[in-house]
Amino acid sequence: MKRIVLVLSILIIGGCSNKNDIPKPAKPIDKGVMEYILYDLALLQALKSYSPEKLAKNNIDPKTYIYQKYKIDSLQFAENNKYFASDIEGYKIMFENVSNRLQKEKVLMDTLVNRESRVKAKKIRDSIIKSSKNPKTKQKSKVIVKG
Repeated sequence: MKRIVLVLSILIIGGCSNKNDIPKPAKPIDKGVMEYILYDLALLQALKSYSPEKLAKNNIDPKTYIYQKYKIDSLQFAENNKYFASDIEGYKIMFENVSNRLQKEKVLMDTLVNRESRVKAKKIRDSIIKSSKNPKTKQKSKVIVKG
């Protein structure tokens, strides 16, 4: 009886360990580089969803683009992605970093778009004011009396 309890205890403890069963890839990618890859993939996926014609117009295949940019192949990416995903907490942190970076970029882009909109609106207002003050641009109404 004691032996059965001992064997079951060892199996339970061994089965519940946080040991990483996924071997390190043959061609490892640095964790920081992997975050950049995930960031670029998120941007390309957003572009593909939002404006797929831009990718098609420029002959860009998101996966091929990533492989060429980071000088990796599909197998290397798949193995490394699987390896990093096996550490759930670490992978979660990587995605949080990517999400935070995307959020910062969004705030920056929103600021630039708002600034550009204000500049365009000011130019339009200024041109309207300038044209209303310029006597050459005012049209004189002529009254023709037939009689």
